[in-house]
Amino acid sequence: MCQTIIWFFAGYVKQIMPIIGIIGRIGGKWYTVQNEAAWGDKRMDEQAIRKLLEEKGALRIGHFLRASGRHSDHYVQCARLFEQADTGAQIGQLLAQRFDNSGAQLVLSAALGGLLPGYEVSRTLLLPFIYCERRDGALTLGRGFDIAPGSRVLIIEDEVQTGTSVREMMEIVKALQGHVAGVGCIVDKSGGSLDFAVPFVALVTSKVASYPAKQCPLCRQGLTLGTAGAVR
Repeated sequence: MCQTIIWFFAGYVKQIMPIIGIIGRIGGKWYTVQNEAAWGDKRMDEQAIRKLLEEKGALRIGHFLRASGRHSDHYVQCARLFEQADTGAQIGQLLAQRFDNSGAQLVLSAALGGLLPGYEVSRTLLLPFIYCERRDGALTLGRGFDIAPGSRVLIIEDEVQTGTSVREMMEIVKALQGHVAGVGCIVDKSGGSLDFAVPFVALVTSKVASYPAKQCPLCRQGLTLGTAGAVR
């Protein structure tokens, strides 16, 4: 009887696999059975992820006008990855997989850009999710959110370049007597030069340059200036 039930359950799972993904934790590690057509290969390397970002319009290379008035050779807009729920969930899984063994107990992000990737990572890891907001020029943890002393906190951002926001969040965690388990982001725009003294993972790494408008080498090359959205 027990064997019959097991085989019936296995057959049922096989039938519903095209529709849903199943995720569980065994022996402290995550094991995932997923719909590859919807979620993609969980072993995607950086080149494949970069291609995904380009296809979704989240990453472009060329000549772009930033909101600050400076010119840049990259356009990065990670919000485009979350227009479709399956792509957003896929990005969350790809980031979460990098922190399987981090021992994180909580996910922290910063509004606005970090909200969606942070939430998707927390959803994959089945961890609580909180976020901070910038008030009077400084990131602040509000809305009743708290970090219990001793908690291991995973910080997730959409993109980083100078690392200022990440370091502010690290200070918040430290002030509340928590510990930073790691830092993850979708795009590292520093070209890999950042060091947070904790495990740091980016799905895609690029060296993004920006120039004063009157000193832009891309303008001197005669490249057309794009204005595809506000670029931070």
